[in-house]
Amino acid sequence: KRVWRRERDLTGWMSLSRKPQVTWYGWDGDRLTTIQNDRTRIQTIYQPGSFTPLIRVETATGELAKTQRRSLADTLQQSGGEDGGSVVFPPVLVQMLDRLESEILADRVSEESRRWLASCGLTVAQMQSQMDPVYTPARKIHLYHCDHRGLPLALISTEGTTAWYAEYDEWGNLLNEENPHQLQQLIRLPGQQYDEESGLYYNRHRYYDPLQG
Repeated sequence: KRVWRRERDLTGWMSLSRKPQVTWYGWDGDRLTTIQNDRTRIQTIYQPGSFTPLIRVETATGELAKTQRRSLADTLQQSGGEDGGSVVFPPVLVQMLDRLESEILADRVSEESRRWLASCGLTVAQMQSQMDPVYTPARKIHLYHCDHRGLPLALISTEGTTAWYAEYDEWGNLLNEENPHQLQQLIRLPGQQYDEESGLYYNRHRYYDPLQG
C-alpha cells in the first residue's frame, strides 16, 4: 500500500508529500500476519485455527538488515578457487552444503554429513568456522489480552506491564485508547484491521464502519 500524506510548508500551503509511505502486508490465508514499512516489521502469531491474536513481535528495520548473511556455499565459492578467487560449485555440491549448514545451525549434524566431510578430510568444526555468524535482532514482544470474541483489549510486555489498552462499544468501535509507547495495534474484531486513511475496518473482503454497526 502506498499513501501520500498532505504536508504544510512554511507559507501554509498544503501539498501532497513527495515520497509516499509504503507498507507491505503478509497474509496466512485470511489472517494478517505481517505489517512492514521502512521503520518496523510487526508480526502476529494467532491462536491455532482462529483469528484470535496471541503474540505481537515488533522488529526495527535496522535490526532486520543486520540479519543478512552469506550462506556457507556462497562463502566458500567466493574464495574457493586455487588462486583464492571465486569459483562456481555444481548445484549438487551447493545443495549438500546448504543441508550441512542447516544441520549445523540446528546442532543436529547427521552421520551421513559427517562421513562426507571425513572423506574430504574435513570436520564439522572446520566448516562451522567458515560460516557467517548468526545475528539475533532485538525485538519487542507483547502478549495479547483479548475478550471472548477475540477483540484485543490490551498488550502486555514481557515484564508484565500494560503497554497498550483499549475500550470498545458492542460493535467494536474504539471508545478509548491508552498508548503511551505509540504502538501500532490495528487488529480489531476477528478478521478486521483498522485502516488509518479511511477510518474504516478492513474486514478481509470488504470495509466495515463500526459507527454504523
